[in-house]
This record gives sequence, structure tokens and C-alpha cells, in this order.
Amino acid sequence: MKNTFSLNGGVKLGCRRNGNGISYLSSQRFSPPVHLSKPYFDEDTNSLLVNLSCPTAGLLSGDRMICDIEVSDQASMVVTTPGATRSHFMKRGIARVQQKFTIKDGSFLEFNPGTLILQKSTNLEQVTEVEVDEDAEILFVEKMLPGRIAHGESFVFQKFSNRLSIKIENKLVLLESFSLEPDNESVFAWKNSFSTPYYGSLYLVSPKLSDHLPCRDKIQSMKTENLLTGSSSLHRSAGWMIKVLAGDPYEFKRAMKEIRNLIYEDIERKPTDFRRY
Repeated sequence: MKNTFSLNGGVKLGCRRNGNGISYLSSQRFSPPVHLSKPYFDEDTNSLLVNLSCPTAGLLSGDRMICDIEVSDQASMVVTTPGATRSHFMKRGIARVQQKFTIKDGSFLEFNPGTLILQKSTNLEQVTEVEVDEDAEILFVEKMLPGRIAHGESFVFQKFSNRLSIKIENKLVLLESFSLEPDNESVFAWKNSFSTPYYGSLYLVSPKLSDHLPCRDKIQSMKTENLLTGSSSLHRSAGWMIKVLAGDPYEFKRAMKEIRNLIYEDIERKPTDFRRY
């Protein structure tokens, strides 16, 4: 049964450079459950910062959210959200998120939204496609919680399906597909690591780091009793994947921030402040 009040919307953005070499939104369109805040050009990092917010309570049964972003003409853009994205309680049905990112012509995109929270009985399907030119760069970040941990809610969601593909010059370099259900073995590794696990993953594609990730040893050495980190190269030595699992929010936030800074140092860029006030 379809939810009469479900939303079918999202955001479509194009980013280019103007005659002065400044990145700007060359095209934009958005509708609930997404709202676009006023973009901010950071002169210090030469990047356009865009905040996507959710004016609704979050994702509900029947909702379909599409995010389509293209960066070209050597532009640089950072996309984030001011807070977490919540996938809410669902008696029946499913919510869907479709994302496509195209980075061309030596451009750069960082997509780094807030944490995705899988609340009780939620059922969410997410599909992400990334297409990168050989001379372009992307830092794609995902963060996830298995419930409202602050309220004692953990691993009581119904199902989360996630599929991510990354292509460089139309050649597949990563295909990651999994389905998590708390009632079976799919969550055992995550569930048994920490009583309150915080999960993050960072995917980096850059021609500057095709053969070597200088910060890899530093990332590996960050491990503690309350933090697990790991990294591996993508197929065809085209990029890097970094995974983070922490036992508390402070350790998680610190690790994700430190790794982000290390990555930016390696790709010889300055990180843009998210300006979350």
C-alpha cells in the first residue's frame, strides 16, 4: 500500500567556473524532501560550499529522493548537510535514495553529508553511481548509525540495502553491494565489534594518488581499543577506500576529521570548513 503523503523529489546541481575562475552553480533544481541553502564560495580553498537540508522530518515509507550532481570545467565543490539524515519508523513499504555524481574536466567534488540514522523498523534502499574523468577527483563519504543510540536504540531497523559503483572513464573500479538485516548474520561483524558502533567510509579517486596513499600508514596506526581503521586500493589502482568503525561518537568524529585532513594534504588541497553553526 502506497503512502498517500510520500514525497518524490530531490536535487539536481551543475557546477562550473565563471570567467574569473570562480566555481558557481550553473544549474540547480530541488524539491522536498531536499532544500538548498545559499551556496558559499570559500576564497581560501577556492571551492563552492553547498549545504543540502531536509525540511521534512526525514525519510518515510514511500519517499524517493534523487540527488544528481555534475561538476565540470575544473570547478571545485563541497556538498554537505547541516545535520543527520533520519530514516524513520515504517509499518510497511520502503524509502529509496538514488544518487549520481559526475566529475569532469579536471574538477573536484567532495560529497560529505551528515550521518545516516537507521531508526526502528525502517526499510531503506540506497543506490549511488559515481562517474569520474581520468583527470578529475572525488572524495565521497558515508557515515551511518544503526539507530538512535542516544535513546538506547540499536540494530532494530528492518533492512538497509546499499549499492555503490565507481567508474573512471566508463571503466568500473568499485562495485560495493550489501544488504543489512539485524535478524541475520549480515550485521554480525558490525554488531559484535562495539556495543554502540559508529561506521564511516571514505572513497577517494585522484590521479595524484593512483599508486600510493601517503597517509595510509598514519590511518592504520590510528587504531585503538575503541577505534578500528583500514584502507585498500580500488581496482586498477584507481583510488582508495578507507573504513572506520568506532565505539563512541567522540572517537568517531575525531577520526573522520583527522582522516579527511590527511587526505586533503595528500591531494594538495585545503579542506573547506563546513560552516555548520
